[in-house]
Amino acid sequence: MQLSTVRVLVHDLPAAARFYEDIVGLARIDNSFPDFAMLGDRPGIRLEPAGDAAQDQDLVGPFTGLSLATHNAVTLPAELARKSVPTHGRPPRQAWCGTLLHADAPSGNTITFVELPQTAD
Repeated sequence: MQLSTVRVLVHDLPAAARFYEDIVGLARIDNSFPDFAMLGDRPGIRLEPAGDAAQDQDLVGPFTGLSLATHNAVTLPAELARKSVPTHGRPPRQAWCGTLLHADAPSGNTITFVELPQTAD
């Protein structure tokens, strides 16, 4: 099996789609769906407006567990700040030598930018 799609529930679909397109840099796959947005290539992200049941269960706004690869997590906070994207402090280097940066996407969903450690070839 292979991961196909990650679903992210949002309050404002157009704002979330702009964030993932303009800030994260994912390409929108198809603009013909009015009720959701597909971004990226397999695995992709499917942004969906949260219905009443999802909002009652607080499924919008928590830590999503969604990690996006970056080449430089140390300089990324300044770039995100220029684009008015809140981050959660300085990106800490992990015991496994990678670096993580948490940021808030629209609707308050926390996403992670991860810089993987360099490997010698």
